[in-house]
Amino acid sequence: METVFEDRALVILSDDKAVLLIADLHLGFEYELYETKGVSFPSQHNKMLERVSTLLEKYSASEVYIIGDVKHTITAHSHFNWSLIPEFMLAISELSSTYVIPGNHDGDLLPLLPRNVTMLDVHGTVIGEDKKVGLVHGHAWPSSDILDSEILVIGHNHPTIRSVRTVDAPGLDRPDRKRYAGVIPVVLKSKLMKNCVRRELGVLENSEDCSGTLITLPSFNEMFAGLQVNSQKTEFHGPIFENRCVDLLDSEVYSISGIYLGTVKALRAKSLNP
Repeated sequence: METVFEDRALVILSDDKAVLLIADLHLGFEYELYETKGVSFPSQHNKMLERVSTLLEKYSASEVYIIGDVKHTITAHSHFNWSLIPEFMLAISELSSTYVIPGNHDGDLLPLLPRNVTMLDVHGTVIGEDKKVGLVHGHAWPSSDILDSEILVIGHNHPTIRSVRTVDAPGLDRPDRKRYAGVIPVVLKSKLMKNCVRRELGVLENSEDCSGTLITLPSFNEMFAGLQVNSQKTEFHGPIFENRCVDLLDSEVYSISGIYLGTVKALRAKSLNP
């Protein structure tokens, strides 16, 4: 099994097939911004559909799993949900077999999905046979059987790096100033302490299978920011992080194309002295 990071997505490659994993589409985010704030942004769903299509074709992927937060509004009542999401999901399902693991924004999502899109359990699912990969959104505990997987992939926190630049202004007789330069989406890879999760779930611990890898994907929506891993005060959400079943500071940070950027601890130290 091989894992490939590309364009905010993760592709799982095995001998017989390829599977595309994406998280946190937050469809309708720009519409809600317009209705609540009066701020207008270009619609993102057609661009996201093109990106999904490109990835599916490039890797000949036969399945796509959306790991939570298909839509942005908590409920389905907004009119744009009923016009946007069924059309978008139908288009994806015509390209590949499509599965959804609901996230915390996916209340009442099922009526919006075409019949050929499969809604899975909120506590996740497992893909693969020889090497298993568990999938869950991250706002809820995974089911105990998912802990048998070598890798657990989640979304929910939308990890990013806060970019800061030092500006030199000698002509103004000012010292160097730090200036905010936007956020960059990243992938987080953490050591998962499986027995910590098992204790919280109330199931038996397994001394022969006590650790695994937790991968946190960024939001697939390019408009969406998220939690800044190099900010000193950032704490990740969800029961796995909140119950210290991973060490956030020792987690490794990768670009969306898979380039290693350093640990969270190192990036936070660097942000203090850029």
